Amino acid sequence: MKPSGRGRGRGKKKGEASPPVIGAQVKPPSKGRGRGGRGRANSPPPQETSNHVVARYDNNGRVINPNRRQNQLQLLHRKDYGTVGKPIRLYTNFYEIKTNSKAIIYHYDFHIKVSEKLLKQDRMFAMRIFLKWKEDNEVLFSAVDAVPVFDGGRSMYTNKPVLDKGKMFTILFPVSSNRTDAIEVMITPTSQRIELNDIEKIYNKESTEMPFNILSFADILLGYLPKLSYTSFNRSYFPPQSNAQNLGSGIELWSGSTMSVKPGQWKLLVNIDERHTAFYKKQNLRDFIAELFPHLGCRPLKPDESRRLREHVRGLRVDTHHLSYRRPYRVAGVCDMPATQQHITDNRDQRQKSVAQYFQDQYNITLKHGYLPCIHMEPKAKNVFIPAELIEIQEGQRCVRSLTDDQIAKIIRSSAIKPDLKKSRIESFATDLLGRSREIASKFGMELVGRPVQVKGRILPAPSIKYNDTVEVRTNGGQWNGRRLRRAANLDNWGIVCMAPQSRDLKIQDFEREIRREGQKMGIGVTQPRLLQYVREHNFITVMTKVICENNHRLDYLFVILPPRSSSRDYSMVKELEIKFGITTQCIRYDTLQKKFRSKTVGNVLLKTNAKLGGVNWEVAHINSIKDHYGKYVFQEPVMIIGADVTHWTRNEGNKPSIAGVVASLDRQCSVYASKISLQPYRPNRASTEIIQNFKSIVKYLLTEFHKRNKGIKPAKILYYRDGVSQGQFIQTLTEEIAGIQAACKELEDGYQPCITYINAQKRHHTRIFTVDRADADRSGNVPPGTVIDTEITNPILFDFYLSSHAGIQGTNRPCHYSVLWDDSNFTPDFIQLLTYYLCHTYARCTRSVSYPAPTYYAHLLCARARTMLGCMNLNWYGKEKPSLERLERQLTQNKKLENSVYFI
Repeated sequence: MKPSGRGRGRGKKKGEASPPVIGAQVKPPSKGRGRGGRGRANSPPPQETSNHVVARYDNNGRVINPNRRQNQLQLLHRKDYGTVGKPIRLYTNFYEIKTNSKAIIYHYDFHIKVSEKLLKQDRMFAMRIFLKWKEDNEVLFSAVDAVPVFDGGRSMYTNKPVLDKGKMFTILFPVSSNRTDAIEVMITPTSQRIELNDIEKIYNKESTEMPFNILSFADILLGYLPKLSYTSFNRSYFPPQSNAQNLGSGIELWSGSTMSVKPGQWKLLVNIDERHTAFYKKQNLRDFIAELFPHLGCRPLKPDESRRLREHVRGLRVDTHHLSYRRPYRVAGVCDMPATQQHITDNRDQRQKSVAQYFQDQYNITLKHGYLPCIHMEPKAKNVFIPAELIEIQEGQRCVRSLTDDQIAKIIRSSAIKPDLKKSRIESFATDLLGRSREIASKFGMELVGRPVQVKGRILPAPSIKYNDTVEVRTNGGQWNGRRLRRAANLDNWGIVCMAPQSRDLKIQDFEREIRREGQKMGIGVTQPRLLQYVREHNFITVMTKVICENNHRLDYLFVILPPRSSSRDYSMVKELEIKFGITTQCIRYDTLQKKFRSKTVGNVLLKTNAKLGGVNWEVAHINSIKDHYGKYVFQEPVMIIGADVTHWTRNEGNKPSIAGVVASLDRQCSVYASKISLQPYRPNRASTEIIQNFKSIVKYLLTEFHKRNKGIKPAKILYYRDGVSQGQFIQTLTEEIAGIQAACKELEDGYQPCITYINAQKRHHTRIFTVDRADADRSGNVPPGTVIDTEITNPILFDFYLSSHAGIQGTNRPCHYSVLWDDSNFTPDFIQLLTYYLCHTYARCTRSVSYPAPTYYAHLLCARARTMLGCMNLNWYGKEKPSLERLERQLTQNKKLENSVYFI
């Protein structure tokens, strides 16, 4: 029997054979489906069973679950560590923080008695007030050898008490170049005291309540001095940019770093990574407009151009330079009329005149670009209009609007840095950031270690890929080659449409012959095409509607060659055919075929085609041999794997609904999927929620499809991979979505209670891993596929791990961070890690393992397809009368031809 404690497992016995997958064998619990006993000291209490989840639903099936602590589920605690795999030594971008358990930090409310508008208008205003107050009251700290830090809002911290009661201070502060104001600051000690001993209780197993106040304070402490020197937001820091890359349209790419404190397995850690972000250029607004509309000339903006400019500049901080001093403003909007036609009332003589004439009379300024619009400044009620050419965009403002495809491509190319160089640049940032904060951190009982944390990882065994009844292909470095597909579909009633002009370099007939030749090699039955036609993009929908009707709606599949430098609008037009006629489409860029017109390119296209037509490209050979902790083969009984994602629109894309996409496997090999799209209402003035609101009805539909496909059999286990939930939303999302799954099961059949496992997958984090020995890296210099870490840098309480499942193509790989939040089946870490890795090999679009499991990837693609479909519907999301979400959902899924196919890949 395994001894109690934190052991890493027994390992393999001498002479013991190595089956494809090994699950740690332990004695099963005596009763129930909970976590059961593990025979370990200091083990956490068992997770409550899902039978106790309670939720209420409205008439539309949307969950109503009060956010009360007694109704919330508890997150699953770590059970053990994985043991399967070859050991590998790794560097990370984490740095150790040693804490003094006797240190106490004191908190004060720092209230500046000025308007909220002023604080919002200048985000560093509060920090400058604090620094002036600190300078004027230095004796307050020197008397007791105290050091203060400030978060830039209303919280001040000191390492020793400096005030025992609230006190008002008055400081003389220069609010502009020609004015000094007396500003009052009220400082009040609070009852909140931060004791670093609380984090030691976690590591000594004396508590399972994470002291988030320590983590928040550590972030403020380490960011305090960098914030004074650098442009900063959200724990990211950007030094002055001397070589910013121009992205076009008045936007440039800045390089900086991000830093955040996280709890490691045995100590506090600070994570430091490189960051690339789009910022607005510091320039005259006239020049910004010229970059945004390069062919504008000397004419006024058209209505759609005014709307696009408004989306960019609304909320920007700007300076005006028509006065003798700098006057800061925040932009409220853009006028529809140019400065020569925008009329205002002159308060001096109450006469109506144009803005151009007003500036001529008042400031003796003759506008050179009077055809440009005026900018409406905040507050809106005061009707302050300034000509565009008299406005300067302030430096250091992040672009949070949607970027163009070209801008995104430039960012990807710039940020794709080889691992060795990435590691070197991260270490350079760490030297700078930690060096700045080392002395002040020591005053608060924190010692910053300048060496990156080294960990022991494991390389999981890669699966074999099964193509037909006799052929198994071994994976090599996260990729493989195969020919005859596992179950090939027939390509009937198909055609090719080319939106590019006819060319000698690529003829539509050549592409058709290559499809037939390559399809024959792969086993796909390809008939004669019904349609080979050139159609220009400006009348694509009209022509294709006519062609489809002439063919009596007998077209089922279309290859569409997009024109050179195609836009998202061209792609949307093609996908509109899926909504109208239920025709499955496959887009190929003309540039791709022109540059890479070879059998491998056409073969990759046909991989997607076969999957969309209901075929199976390959299977993971030994997925049925994975064992649970009882030694049973998990996939010997019916298992359904669900993948889910929620996507939101950016600020400038209107009040559109969030989109939830959910897919579920219908077969034992996880190759066939059903899918469901759900729209969630836009929430004005509130952050978008990641919770899938009508999850019960979605899961019920998917369970029904599983039931039909498998001749009345229901899944005994449900494994749910959820994408994109941040740690702050874990409990609420878990509570409501587990309740939704359970309610769906109950509605399907009373007493039906499958075991549920909930795994959250996160790609948006800043953890990077590098090999210590260069010989262990793959050809791109990245860690090899299958590298897993579940010690040192993982959570000390929760059950999580990092897995890099894909081979590097360009840049430095980012591992996926998995958190197992709920597990009725009591799976071992080895089982979950291996299953997750295997599922990364079932993605049908390419013969490579991908960065996270195929069900989650498919859910992400389903959301993207729904987003494209909504974009081509020309709906008004700005008016009072919003489109009906129920009607839109029906429109998105009305064609039965697309049911139970992965048409969205």
